[in-house]
Amino acid sequence: MAFFIELTKIGSEDNYVDYIYEFSIPYEKFKNKAGKLRCKSKLVRGRLKINKENGDVEIVELAEGDSGMYVQRASLVLMKHWRKSEFPDKTCWAS
Repeated sequence: MAFFIELTKIGSEDNYVDYIYEFSIPYEKFKNKAGKLRCKSKLVRGRLKINKENGDVEIVELAEGDSGMYVQRASLVLMKHWRKSEFPDKTCWAS
């Protein structure tokens, strides 16, 4: 299974940085004109906070359709940046 998760900083406080994480999920299957099965997707998003001091990540809002696979990867990206004392405006997970 392939993953692409985009993270965007939406705010910063004294101790926390807020991020939106977003990804596409399939929501409707259909057949095209040639009769091949295709799938439409939609963009969903959730929200995370990372503690600037200790790197703890808090799930503020779990994205629709996320069983934990996406938020776990998004959290790992933020923790990798935190270890370097980085809080980028945008970052991503791709695998």
